[in-house]
Amino acid sequence: MKNEPYINAAGHQVLEYISDDSIILDLPFIMTTGKRLTVGMPYMKLEKKIIGEEIAAIRLLGFQDYQGIIYLNVQDLKTGKHYNLSYNMEIDSDGMWFWSLADIQTITT
Repeated sequence: MKNEPYINAAGHQVLEYISDDSIILDLPFIMTTGKRLTVGMPYMKLEKKIIGEEIAAIRLLGFQDYQGIIYLNVQDLKTGKHYNLSYNMEIDSDGMWFWSLADIQTITT
Protein backbone atom coordinates (compact mmCIF):
# COMPACT_ATOMS: atom_id res chain seq x y z
CA MET A 1 0.00 0.00 0.00
CA LYS A 2 1.47 3.32 -1.09
CA ASN A 3 -0.68 5.48 1.19
CA GLU A 4 -0.93 8.18 -1.47
CA PRO A 5 -3.97 10.41 -1.99
CA TYR A 6 -6.42 9.24 -4.65
CA ILE A 7 -7.74 11.80 -7.13
CA ASN A 8 -10.37 10.46 -9.51
CA ALA A 9 -10.76 11.27 -13.22
CA ALA A 10 -13.13 14.15 -12.38
CA GLY A 11 -10.31 15.80 -10.38
CA HIS A 12 -11.91 15.14 -6.98
CA GLN A 13 -9.53 14.05 -4.20
CA VAL A 14 -11.49 11.17 -2.73
CA LEU A 15 -8.94 9.57 -0.42
CA GLU A 16 -6.26 11.01 1.84
CA TYR A 17 -4.13 9.02 4.28
CA ILE A 18 -3.80 10.85 7.62
CA SER A 19 -1.79 8.15 9.42
CA ASP A 20 -1.31 4.39 9.34
CA ASP A 21 -4.71 3.95 10.98
CA SER A 22 -6.76 6.95 9.72
CA ILE A 23 -8.00 8.13 6.35
CA ILE A 24 -10.24 10.86 5.03
CA LEU A 25 -12.73 9.39 2.57
CA ASP A 26 -14.47 12.34 0.90
CA LEU A 27 -17.65 10.68 -0.30
CA PRO A 28 -21.21 11.94 0.32
CA PHE A 29 -22.24 8.79 2.20
CA ILE A 30 -19.35 8.98 4.69
CA MET A 31 -21.02 10.94 7.48
CA THR A 32 -18.26 11.17 10.05
CA THR A 33 -16.55 14.15 11.62
CA GLY A 34 -14.26 15.52 8.91
CA LYS A 35 -15.02 12.44 6.76
CA ARG A 36 -12.35 10.66 8.84
CA LEU A 37 -12.34 6.89 9.36
CA THR A 38 -10.06 5.36 12.00
CA VAL A 39 -9.16 1.73 12.58
CA GLY A 40 -10.64 0.39 15.80
CA MET A 41 -13.44 2.94 15.97
CA PRO A 42 -17.14 1.99 15.94
CA TYR A 43 -19.48 3.30 13.25
CA MET A 44 -23.13 2.91 12.34
CA LYS A 45 -23.63 1.32 8.91
CA LEU A 46 -26.76 1.79 6.83
CA GLU A 47 -26.95 -0.61 3.91
CA LYS A 48 -29.53 -0.42 1.12
CA LYS A 49 -31.18 -3.76 0.38
CA ILE A 50 -33.51 -4.82 -2.42
CA ILE A 51 -36.36 -4.25 0.00
CA GLY A 52 -35.62 -1.75 2.75
CA GLU A 53 -32.42 -1.08 4.66
CA GLU A 54 -30.25 -2.79 7.25
CA ILE A 55 -28.63 -0.92 10.12
CA ALA A 56 -25.65 -2.38 12.00
CA ALA A 57 -23.02 -1.25 14.47
CA ILE A 58 -19.59 -2.05 13.01
CA ARG A 59 -15.93 -1.55 13.87
CA LEU A 60 -13.35 -0.60 11.23
CA LEU A 61 -10.58 -3.21 11.21
CA GLY A 62 -8.57 -1.93 8.26
CA PHE A 63 -8.60 -0.29 4.85
CA GLN A 64 -6.90 -0.62 1.50
CA ASP A 65 -7.14 1.06 -1.87
CA TYR A 66 -6.31 -0.79 -5.06
CA GLN A 67 -6.80 0.41 -8.64
CA GLY A 68 -9.40 3.03 -7.72
CA ILE A 69 -11.38 0.85 -5.32
CA ILE A 70 -11.44 1.48 -1.58
CA TYR A 71 -11.91 -1.60 0.61
CA LEU A 72 -12.96 -1.20 4.24
CA ASN A 73 -12.55 -4.32 6.37
CA VAL A 74 -15.18 -4.20 9.11
CA GLN A 75 -16.62 -6.34 11.88
CA ASP A 76 -20.30 -6.47 12.80
CA LEU A 77 -20.34 -5.78 16.55
CA LYS A 78 -23.46 -7.90 17.16
CA THR A 79 -22.53 -11.02 15.17
CA GLY A 80 -18.72 -10.76 15.12
CA LYS A 81 -18.79 -11.37 11.35
CA HIS A 82 -15.92 -9.82 9.34
CA TYR A 83 -16.50 -8.55 5.79
CA ASN A 84 -15.44 -5.84 3.33
CA LEU A 85 -17.29 -2.77 2.17
CA SER A 86 -16.00 -1.50 -1.16
CA TYR A 87 -16.59 1.45 -3.45
CA ASN A 88 -15.28 2.52 -6.85
CA MET A 89 -13.76 5.97 -6.19
CA GLU A 90 -14.13 6.89 -9.88
CA ILE A 91 -17.90 7.19 -9.43
CA ASP A 92 -18.50 10.91 -8.91
CA SER A 93 -22.19 10.99 -8.02
CA ASP A 94 -24.04 12.20 -4.94
CA GLY A 95 -26.98 9.85 -5.55
CA MET A 96 -25.16 6.53 -6.04
CA TRP A 97 -24.49 4.54 -2.88
CA PHE A 98 -25.28 1.14 -1.39
CA TRP A 99 -23.97 1.70 2.12
CA SER A 100 -23.24 4.62 4.41
CA LEU A 101 -21.16 5.08 7.57
CA ALA A 102 -21.71 7.56 10.39
CA ASP A 103 -20.01 8.18 13.72
CA ILE A 104 -21.78 8.91 17.00
CA GLN A 105 -20.83 12.61 16.90
CA THR A 106 -22.49 13.08 13.51
CA ILE A 107 -25.58 11.07 14.45
CA THR A 108 -26.18 13.05 17.65
CA THR A 109 -25.63 16.57 16.30
